[in-house]
Amino acid sequence: MGNPKIDDHQFKERRSGEDRRTCPTSPFTLQSLVGSRRRYRRTEDALKYFFVDIYSPSSVAVLVFTLVLSITDAFLTLRLVGDNIRELNPVMDFFLRLGPFPFIMAKWFLTAFGLTTLLVLKNYYIWQGRIRAVAVLATIPFLYLILVGYEIFMLVRG
Repeated sequence: MGNPKIDDHQFKERRSGEDRRTCPTSPFTLQSLVGSRRRYRRTEDALKYFFVDIYSPSSVAVLVFTLVLSITDAFLTLRLVGDNIRELNPVMDFFLRLGPFPFIMAKWFLTAFGLTTLLVLKNYYIWQGRIRAVAVLATIPFLYLILVGYEIFMLVRG
């Protein structure tokens, strides 16, 4: 059977015997910038937590769009605070008292950090396995749209 010219002893076993999937690749490596993993490869991996090396354009677009909405919210908040409207978020109120620049930078950094964390962990289940992190990432822009819409309404209403 098979090719008689090829002997079985010509092929050496190169696998180490260890399963590389037991310890996932860190998303903070050079491989994550030039990697090729877009989704899980094996069916059993779908039931585990896994990282990807390349993120879908739609996930990145959601992240960028949300950051734009966050900065829009920051500027609208500054405008509303100028009209004697109070910031309800105590963390952002702290930065607002430090001045406009610290407020905007803190808003951008905290939002960017949270969104990036959700993007990296997008395949993880959160809230005791009830929902995937990517669902939260996809929901945040809608919440920001509601917030920005409300702030615009408050500005127009005067």
